[in-house]
Amino acid sequence: MLVVIPGTPSGRAGTLLSALIVVSCAIGLTMHADFYAGRRRRDFFYYYTNVSNLLVLVYFALIAPRLYASPALHPLIPHAEFAVAAMIMLTFCVFHTLLLPGLLAMARAMTAGSNSRTPLQMGRLIAAVLRDRESAILLLDNLLVHCVVPLLTLLYWLLCSPDKHCLTLADAAAWHLIPGLYLLAVLRRARRGVPLSGTESAYPYPFLDISAVGFRRAALCCSRVFLFSLFLSSAAVLSARSLFLY
Repeated sequence: MLVVIPGTPSGRAGTLLSALIVVSCAIGLTMHADFYAGRRRRDFFYYYTNVSNLLVLVYFALIAPRLYASPALHPLIPHAEFAVAAMIMLTFCVFHTLLLPGLLAMARAMTAGSNSRTPLQMGRLIAAVLRDRESAILLLDNLLVHCVVPLLTLLYWLLCSPDKHCLTLADAAAWHLIPGLYLLAVLRRARRGVPLSGTESAYPYPFLDISAVGFRRAALCCSRVFLFSLFLSSAAVLSARSLFLY
């Protein structure tokens, strides 16, 4: 397995963080593919979480070592690593703002009694989940792909990615091509009306389900996500140009 050795003062930290990212991505994607549950998921890459984690894995395991090894390719590094970090942080933000509240509501519904929202009841629920093999895998899997990998990648970008002062507002916009192409692929597949494997919907996420929420609401949600991510990306670029001058 190739591991990045950044040409920055944080070289050792970069080596450790990139190795952790690669391992976390590999384990998370393997779990997400239901490898340990004894089955395979079709339509695996119609989920942005899986696409973004795979691209992070490919970058840190295969692309970054070659970029760092070739001085002629060094100018590409800050732009590529900003795109990778922004792309996976979109996974983190969408999960915590649009998906996690629904999952928590389902978890609360699984607890019986009037005290179902207390920490004790939630602790008992988590303990019950961990005792079930597939539920424990699902919990760890979601933690890895939605939290651990994005935060490690963000930490790598902050501490180890070189020449962040070279970033421009064009970088803040350009990486949106990745989720844009993903969205077009999802909508094109959904036109066939065939439910995704293990679901009753042709859409991977509830907020994209035009048949359930309507085109206007789905378009409004996507527009808000785009504008919010563009704002955060632009703020990150402007901050990087001011603060990171190595």
